Amino acid sequence: MLVVLDVLYVLLEDILRLAHGVTPLRNEDVRTQLEPLARRVSFDWLRAAVARVDQLVHLVRRNIQKAIALDAFATEMRGRA
Repeated sequence: MLVVLDVLYVLLEDILRLAHGVTPLRNEDVRTQLEPLARRVSFDWLRAAVARVDQLVHLVRRNIQKAIALDAFATEMRGRA
């Protein structure tokens, strides 16, 4: 699960890079999927997403229900986008 969250951090970093025109991306192969999102989200959204992933990392270490936590994260971030 922590590996999944590490990947999520990297994707959020790529979205931030795209939003501000910074290259290279770590996941150049998914640029076309990330570009529309990078145009839509604000810096505050990105900060909230990173803070929420930080919380998930903490909760995973406490052995929470991982699938439910990831679903809640996706639902929360979708509502903010």
